[in-house]
Amino acid sequence: MTYRSVLVQLENSVSGNARARAAVSIAARFGAELTGVFLKSERVPYYLVGDGLVVPTVNVEDYFKEREQEIATESAKARKSLEAAVGEAPIPTHWIELNADDDLTLAACARRHDLSILPRQMSATRGDHVISAASIGMAAGGPMLVLPPLGYPESFGRRVLVAWNDSREAARALRDAMPFLAQAEEIHFIIASREAPAELDAWLRRHLAIHGCREPKLFVDRDDDVSTGEIIRQRIDLVGADMVVLGLYGRSRLQEFVLGGVTKTLIDNTKMPLLLSH
Repeated sequence: MTYRSVLVQLENSVSGNARARAAVSIAARFGAELTGVFLKSERVPYYLVGDGLVVPTVNVEDYFKEREQEIATESAKARKSLEAAVGEAPIPTHWIELNADDDLTLAACARRHDLSILPRQMSATRGDHVISAASIGMAAGGPMLVLPPLGYPESFGRRVLVAWNDSREAARALRDAMPFLAQAEEIHFIIASREAPAELDAWLRRHLAIHGCREPKLFVDRDDDVSTGEIIRQRIDLVGADMVVLGLYGRSRLQEFVLGGVTKTLIDNTKMPLLLSH
């Protein structure tokens, strides 16, 4: 089990450059093809239209020419950052531009890759719609690697912390993270529950061993006075984890998407890469 196709969202920024380097490192590690995706807006701004008619005081033709040129310029800069990160490495790369006026197109693209690497939030050039990595994770049916803006090691995944509660989401995330876990030098499990077992069950340990993983270490926190999200954050620091694996919890009602409390806490505050799967 490995990743053969990796998708990374890029823009012309410092954090985008760091994301490009991380994506190249991961593609090289797993022998994967790498696709860079640039988000653009195709929506006509509301201020250009009134009662179904184009506002006459605005030169619409000039507007669209300027937008097209800005998108082309920014896309080229982002693509150069990917090319610079790849350098002479023998990594097959691809480049695409996607409409980001809603979540649907990016989610569909993510479904067609083994692993997607995204920032916490992203938006298109000349667009105002904000896309969250969590919303894509809920829709994609596969793993999302969410990277903080800056500050994480480029070669992460050596010391992995797995948030475990024996749920479907946790099991899915564990399975989707197996390529990283098989290469990890240390694997730490954390269970935050008063009813948690004292050790990981034999089936789970055997499942990890079959995939060539090192023997995991377990930490159990039975303190009801501290939030689960805070317990996990503290454990990240204590074990020196450089990556966290977590089931993505949330619910979607029509157009509304609501994150679970633990998931939101970790996405918003964790300074290490976070592998999510729903």
